[in-house]
Amino acid sequence: MGRAKKPKSVDKFQNAVAYLAEYSGVRGVVIADHEGLVLTGRGAKNFELEKYAAYAMEIINAVGVPFHRLFEPGIEYLVIKTSHDWLTIAVSPPVMLLVVADRQADDLLHIRITRSLELISSYVKEKYSVSSAIDNSKKNARSREAIYV
Repeated sequence: MGRAKKPKSVDKFQNAVAYLAEYSGVRGVVIADHEGLVLTGRGAKNFELEKYAAYAMEIINAVGVPFHRLFEPGIEYLVIKTSHDWLTIAVSPPVMLLVVADRQADDLLHIRITRSLELISSYVKEKYSVSSAIDNSKKNARSREAIYV
């Protein structure tokens, strides 16, 4: 008997999550949309995907306001390390990757996060043509700007 195929988008996002979640010291991984809604994720029994996604959005928003005053174009990758935890929030529009790990996880985790982001980003670009949508919105904004000048 054949198995039903999963949609490719789920497979690619889940592959990125699985690649990170299998790494030693990782407690949870979440891919969420720009509003903090969980698209997919994996974690230990007590790892609450929705809670971490919501708080990650709050962190990005809280840090983003003063950050935009100092730097442009904005936050892409934020790492917070405490004495016990390692939190990474990576924004790759229109999604966000959140990785929660033990502080003792080695720095090779950073490489896995980068590779996962590349996988996610290439899929999003392939599927949704994000860059062309962004380019079109910029062109429309310039057109509106020219009208009002």
